[in-house]
Amino acid sequence: MTVQNQPKFTFLPTTVRGVQNIVLFAIEHNYRLRCAGYRHSWSSIFSQDNEIFISLVNLETVTTLPDPMSIRPGEYDPTKVPELKTIDLKEETVPGKKCLCRVGAAVTNEEFRRWSVASKAWAFPADVILVEVTIGGVNGPICHGAGIAHKTLSDYVRRIEYIDCNGKFQIVDDSKQIKAAAGAFGLLGVVTHITFELDAMTYAVMQPLKEDVGFGVPPLSKSDIPVALRSDWYDAPDAAERIAYATAAFEKRASNDYYSEWFWFTYQRKVWTNTFNTTPDPTGAINYPDDANIFLQWIQGWLGGVITGVPFFNAIPGYWQAQLIASLGMAALPPTLGESNTPTYKTLLPNALHFRRGVQNMRVRDLELQIPLPPRKDDPTKPDFSIVQRAWWDVIKLVYADAETGSDPSSAMRLTLEMRVMGGSDMLMAPQKGNDLGTLSIEVLTLPDAVSDDEWQVFAQKVVDLWMSYGGNVRPHWAKEWEQFSFKGIEARKYMKEVAYKDQIPEFRDALMRIGERDGWTVEELRRRFSNELWDKIVFE
Repeated sequence: MTVQNQPKFTFLPTTVRGVQNIVLFAIEHNYRLRCAGYRHSWSSIFSQDNEIFISLVNLETVTTLPDPMSIRPGEYDPTKVPELKTIDLKEETVPGKKCLCRVGAAVTNEEFRRWSVASKAWAFPADVILVEVTIGGVNGPICHGAGIAHKTLSDYVRRIEYIDCNGKFQIVDDSKQIKAAAGAFGLLGVVTHITFELDAMTYAVMQPLKEDVGFGVPPLSKSDIPVALRSDWYDAPDAAERIAYATAAFEKRASNDYYSEWFWFTYQRKVWTNTFNTTPDPTGAINYPDDANIFLQWIQGWLGGVITGVPFFNAIPGYWQAQLIASLGMAALPPTLGESNTPTYKTLLPNALHFRRGVQNMRVRDLELQIPLPPRKDDPTKPDFSIVQRAWWDVIKLVYADAETGSDPSSAMRLTLEMRVMGGSDMLMAPQKGNDLGTLSIEVLTLPDAVSDDEWQVFAQKVVDLWMSYGGNVRPHWAKEWEQFSFKGIEARKYMKEVAYKDQIPEFRDALMRIGERDGWTVEELRRRFSNELWDKIVFE
């Protein structure tokens, strides 16, 4: 656990009127109020001790592990859902290509996926992999998708409906104000519904690969590959040509593909490459992953959660923990029958975006930074992807450097290195804002046991130092781990306020003030009602 608190009251509203009543109760008794969706957050963005906590997911669901959401049969039924779980199609903004859709903040990604797949009409252009999260929870901290043509999910928001600090229902749909309202961390008020601009449904042509670690994301220098990961080709006469060919293929994927993501599981000799493009043609489309595969994924996530919580597993040296979990993780990803196979799966875009189910059933620690892609020296209009290769291989080298010191040949990174290439953002407080040539979203994940071994903090700080050394305005993912680290030698909160978001925070506060002038509240009233200790320091002081 990275954050713990005990609220005075926990409320579970299902209607807009219910939310209003909770805010009015908070006003009457002078409580602060914060909302939460469903897990997958590590920073202090939640409620505080002895204040009001609103959960948009029922308590049985959030306290049940493993969560059966992704394997439970049935379709999204609009006639049986409460008000905060409604999905309503609105008008088309570009006939046949773009359409507005009003989504309740409590709708989960799994519910939206089922709704989208059933109609085969409209879909989010980008999203997070997880299905066991709420739409409001994904949108609030300005989360991302993948693919250099795509911005954050919040960038596709066209209207925010919220209950303000006076308990009144309000709407923000001004094109300038939405840049603050669509990614406001719950500081604007309690968001009840979000209107997104969806894309016409397409089909993803997935061709996932398990490639040699030196070819999936090629190193800038062959010598960057640790000895333990070097394959037969390393000493071959054509090694340089093979790396050059792999580099061209990697850059083509990163710069052209609709979706682009790479995984490396600790100590593995192969990288999992998952990039794809889309087509409007449904010919040959299948349901992927199918029910059997989803159940297998769910079982694997559950077993991972069970195994890592067993004292016997935690007593195993970290090296073997990593080997066991990494081998299971890599084996679970396609192609699962014959690692050299190159299967093609054509499936509806939402299924491809959510290719992995049951992820929430295994608890992890997670550090993620957003690194701006710099311009190429020979063509400043194009991004230089060498920074992506450098960030990737700096971590792999660090893993092996750690493993070669001490009596336990292990690294604190016992799960995976994962990265996506994506676009920038127009949201005022997005970590991708200003990254006009694109963003590298890169993260390292470990097992909770690595923290009790007191290794994670030291390792993750080294990772931060490496990724911060490349220049540019590197920023952490708001909802992941960042508060316990220093950035360029500066304490995290001070860095966020005085360096990373030096210009954006005043702009964000000003946008909130202008919304308040229209809706009848002040920024100070927002702070008193919807902030917490973290946001007091970063946004309001």
